[in-house]
Amino acid sequence: MPAKKTYTPSRAQKKPLTKSKIQRELKGWWNHEGRKMSSAQLCDRCDAVWYDGHWHTAPGLAAMLRAKKKAAKGAKKTMLCHECHVAVHGPRDPKQARYEGQLILDGLDDVKEKAEILATIRNFAKRQLRRDPEDRVVAIDDRGARVVVTTTVNQTAVSMGKAVAASHKGGDLKISWSKTDLPARVRWIRKPRKEKA
Repeated sequence: MPAKKTYTPSRAQKKPLTKSKIQRELKGWWNHEGRKMSSAQLCDRCDAVWYDGHWHTAPGLAAMLRAKKKAAKGAKKTMLCHECHVAVHGPRDPKQARYEGQLILDGLDDVKEKAEILATIRNFAKRQLRRDPEDRVVAIDDRGARVVVTTTVNQTAVSMGKAVAASHKGGDLKISWSKTDLPARVRWIRKPRKEKA
């Protein structure tokens, strides 16, 4: 049986890294990131900023881009993020749903409790929007004792349902995930209250 050949690194691998080579590599990396930042775009509706390949919530950069856009002369092209485009114009493909998650709140007969739950949902939506501009509430449809909340991401609807169930005891939370690529449905039903005699 022949002896195993020992590993010898190639000539390029034998050369030690010098300080100037490391600085060149770092400088090249920074220039690459700078090029990405120079092409940043601002959504005119929600102030989300497009850079590095996706949308971000960056208030400082948004203010800078807004001022730059205001100072620019000539025709102003309107820019909308994907979520705002869907909210304003509908989905690009008519067969595609406008939302991925749906939260249904049933049995909200108490006006005060309903106001608290809606405040919880709105606060949750603000927090999600600050974290990621693509996770947002599309609509809150108030139908009396029933409230239907649609979201752009199914995990947002699930998290909202869990937040409502945790903050308002006395309800049943049911989460139904679709086997196909349809929206997740989250249903929170207020149990009927027993009246004291």
